[in-house]
Amino acid sequence: MALKLYNTLTREKEEFEPKEEGKVKFYSCGQTIYDDLHIGNARPYVYWDTLRRYLEWKGYTVRHVQNITDVGHLTDDGDQGEDKVEKRASELGVEPMELVESQIERYFEDTKALNIERQDIVPRATGHVNEMINYVQEIIDNGYAYERDGNIYFDMDAYLEDYEYGEMAKKDIEQLKEEAESRVEPDEKKKNQYDFALWLNAEGTGHLMRWGATFQVDGEAVKVEGYPGWHLECSVMSQKYLGDEFDIHAGGKDHIFPHHPNERAQSFAATGEGQARYWLHNEFITIEGEKMSKSEGNFYTVRDLLDEGYSGDAIRLYLVSSHYRSETDFSKEGLEKAEKELRKIRKVVQKIGWDEDYRGKNQFGEPGEDEEGYVEEFEKRIDDDFNTAKAKQFLMKLVSEANETLEKNPEEGESLYAVGYGNFLIEAFEILGIDVRPEVSEGEAEMADTLLEVREEYRERGDYDEADRIRDVLEENGFEVEDTEDGARWFKVG
Repeated sequence: MALKLYNTLTREKEEFEPKEEGKVKFYSCGQTIYDDLHIGNARPYVYWDTLRRYLEWKGYTVRHVQNITDVGHLTDDGDQGEDKVEKRASELGVEPMELVESQIERYFEDTKALNIERQDIVPRATGHVNEMINYVQEIIDNGYAYERDGNIYFDMDAYLEDYEYGEMAKKDIEQLKEEAESRVEPDEKKKNQYDFALWLNAEGTGHLMRWGATFQVDGEAVKVEGYPGWHLECSVMSQKYLGDEFDIHAGGKDHIFPHHPNERAQSFAATGEGQARYWLHNEFITIEGEKMSKSEGNFYTVRDLLDEGYSGDAIRLYLVSSHYRSETDFSKEGLEKAEKELRKIRKVVQKIGWDEDYRGKNQFGEPGEDEEGYVEEFEKRIDDDFNTAKAKQFLMKLVSEANETLEKNPEEGESLYAVGYGNFLIEAFEILGIDVRPEVSEGEAEMADTLLEVREEYRERGDYDEADRIRDVLEENGFEVEDTEDGARWFKVG
C-alpha cells in the first residue's frame, strides 16, 4: 500500500515517493529553546517522531534532522523586537547560553518522557553561523540580496523576476505588500516592507549574541557584527545535512507564512533548489478555542503534566488520537480518558500474552501471518495522510472486542486471541510510540501475589474494609485487581 501525504505546497494528497528509492530525508522545525516544552509544541514533535517510526516500519531508511534555535528568533516576524532567548535570559538574570544549556537538558528529558526518539542530527543554530554567513554571500552573489547599514536583506523584487514566492501561502504580491505594511512597524532601511532580513547588524541594539562577518557587496567588503535572521537558519541546516533537495519538511501551521515561504525563497536564491518536495503542517492545540501560546500564558508544560501524575505514554496516546491536520482543544478530561484507555490496552495485552522474541515487521523482523487482516487495516488508515486518529480508533476497537470476549467467555477468548494478537497490538502501538507491554519485575509480581493472598484472607473473614484497602494499595502501585470465578487476578496496567 502507498502512503499519501497532504502537501501544503499543492494543497493535495500526494502519493509519497522519496527522491532516492528506499531512503527518506526528513527535516522538521524544532524548538526555540528559551522555556519548557509545552503540550502545543510537543504535539508536532510527537507526530513527526511517529511518522519517522512508520516510515521505518514500511522499510525506509530515514535520516531525520530537527534543529534547535538558540539565536535569531525575534519577538515578531518583521525583523524587529528582541531575541526570544535573550529576552527570557534577561528576565531570569542569566546569560543567554546559560539558559540555552539548561533548557536543552530539560527539553530532552521531556521528549524522552514522551518516548520521542532523538533525531539523527539535532543541529543548533549557533553552531552553524559560519555556514549561514557563506549562504548569505551566495544569495548576494546571485543577485537576490542587498545591504543597508550593515543589514543584509532579501530582495523580493529581484527574486520574483525569476521565481514564484506565494505558492505555499497562496498569496500574491499585492497581498504580501498589504500584509507587510499592516503587520509590523515600517523599516526605513528596506527597499520594500515585504523584504526580510538575512543578517542583522547588532551595533547599537544591545544584542548580546553577535558574530563578526564580512560580506562582499558590489565589489566592496562590508564588515559587520551581527546575527542571522530566523528564516535563514533552517535553510542552511536542512540543506547542509540533507542536500539541496530532500523529501519532507514539517512544521506548524504558523510556518505556512512567512517562515517556510521565506525558507524556500532563500534556498532557491542560494542553491537553485527549494528544499523539500513534500511540506507538512500540523494544526494547533487550543485552550477553550484559543491557540495555546507561551506569550498568552494559556499553556500546560509537559513537565507540569508529568508532575501531576499523567504518564508520558498517556500524553502521547492523547496526542495521536487526533489527526495532525485537525485542531484539538486540550483538556485534562481527555488526558484522563487516555490514561483509562492505556490501562485497558495493557490489561488486554497481559491477558492475551505475547512472544518476547517477536519484533514485528521490517525493522522489528519479518511480519507474522495476518490472516485476520489486522496489519492491512492498520496500514490502510495511516497511509491515508498519516491518519493516526483512525489507526488508533481501529486498535481500540480491537482491544474492546478482545476485552469483552475475554471477560464473558475466557476459554473462547483465549482461543480467539492468541499470542499473535498480542504481538500485533504491541507492534502497532509501538509505531505510535506507545509501549503497551505491562512490564513487571519479579519483586513486583511477588508483592502483588502476596497482597492478593492477604486480601483473600480478609475477604474470607468478612473484613471487606481491609480487603478494599489492599486493593487500593495495589492500584496505587499500578496494578488492577479482577475478581473471577477462579479467584482474583492482578494486572499491571500503570
